[in-house]
Amino acid sequence: MGRVLTNNFTLQYSVEATPGVLEATPIWKMLEPNSVSTIGATITTVPRDPISENRQRRKGAITDLDSAMEFDADLTMDALSDFSEAFAFATGVNKDVYQIVDDVDDVADTYQVVALAAGVASKLEFVAAEYASLIYARGFTNASNNGLKEIDADIATSATLVSVAEALVAEASPPANARIELAGVRSLAAASDLTWDWDAGTSTAQLISAGDITDWPALGFTVGQAIHVGSKTTAGVIQFAFENSVADDMFGYARIVSMVSGVMTVDKVDAALQFDDAVAPATDVDILTGVFIRNVPVSNTAEFLERTFQFEATWPNLFTGPADGYSYSPSNYCNTLALSMPLTDKATCTFGFIGTDTNNPTSTRDPEGANGLNPLGTSAFNTSSDFARLRITDVDETGLTTDFKSMTLTMNNNVSPEKVLGQLGAKFINNGNFEVTIEGNILFTEPAVINRIRANTTVTMDFVLTNSDCAVSIDLPSMTLGNGAPELPVNESVQLGLTGEAFQDDTLSTSIGITIFSVPL
Repeated sequence: MGRVLTNNFTLQYSVEATPGVLEATPIWKMLEPNSVSTIGATITTVPRDPISENRQRRKGAITDLDSAMEFDADLTMDALSDFSEAFAFATGVNKDVYQIVDDVDDVADTYQVVALAAGVASKLEFVAAEYASLIYARGFTNASNNGLKEIDADIATSATLVSVAEALVAEASPPANARIELAGVRSLAAASDLTWDWDAGTSTAQLISAGDITDWPALGFTVGQAIHVGSKTTAGVIQFAFENSVADDMFGYARIVSMVSGVMTVDKVDAALQFDDAVAPATDVDILTGVFIRNVPVSNTAEFLERTFQFEATWPNLFTGPADGYSYSPSNYCNTLALSMPLTDKATCTFGFIGTDTNNPTSTRDPEGANGLNPLGTSAFNTSSDFARLRITDVDETGLTTDFKSMTLTMNNNVSPEKVLGQLGAKFINNGNFEVTIEGNILFTEPAVINRIRANTTVTMDFVLTNSDCAVSIDLPSMTLGNGAPELPVNESVQLGLTGEAFQDDTLSTSIGITIFSVPL
């Protein structure tokens, strides 16, 4: 008889080809849960309980089975990017540019990838003296091969080499999880015509390229997506930004509103960008972004995504021998994702899935299970110093615009099992309406909060978290506020309990937009 220690337990997942069926050669990836609250099948039995002089139960029968997976993890780049597409039921824009690298050539300064599809190759453009797509490389053994890189040759469809301007070091066999990601575009100073035009009356700006960048969408930019003007040096100093009075003094975040003929209009503009660029930049200008995830209608067949996951639990030393045990939970649909941001702590995320069944532990493992990829973006976000932005617009417009004491954002797909006569457990899984809610406490510093609650005013909320791996922008385009009940803790500031219910935005037609920047900011 074996004995399984919690600290030796491992959990990993693989994306299924169809519900309950793994890919021909599945790719497993390790997870880093802090706790696992629900795992596997819960069996319901109903005993016989007849009226009898024996005054005893009789053996009953198994009547139901529920299978679920729920675990809590630190909020990291990988934890969010692993599942956020599936929870939004939408394909992430630019997720197709996540490319595993098989080889690094130091002579040609290239990354070797699988043959690139047309949609991927078109986002990796280079036009001499005008602009160059940017990628971010991570996971390589040699530090020189990691970081922000500038494409220096236009990439054709079916190409297997991605050439960059920076010097690379040969790696014939990079780690299995080493990859490159789309990071944005660099307007090259040699002949750049890129300008920034701020309109204080509408609180919007226009990023204008008269002749160089004529097609922003082709480079991976999408309406509703967040961008960042400027990048950082290895020392953390802003570079490649616009100039109002001194070099690189115009940088920060914004949200794309529209793109027409080389003109990108943005709103939700950071304070440092609320000027015109009075001086043409003497250096390149970086417009950064990454993967963009938002909910889409079911009728959007090109982007609507119904993804299921299979989980593998490893129970070390479960069988005599000793031998490890493995249990597999297939057909897991994304139900709830809660991002919790408590005061002076780590941000965490709780993932809830609903599946159809979980098998009994066995000593037989999926052949690819031992090759599970380790996560790369593992730095936790903290709630003290990693907020680059946090605000509810139309309530307060300055600084960290609303002083939150705590906040939880929840995405809920209202998934439910469909059960029928003659089958134990769920035969189908139903996906309900997509709901995004905010719950939290704020300091009572602004009477307009209560006014907006009573008037049912539409507001908008966004926040940005950043650490050494990436930046994450979360945008709720349209939302109404609720609760507003005062709380009076002794020896503290008065607080308001606050709820927010996001709904379909009239312009963007979404409830949430998540931009995961490849570049640390």
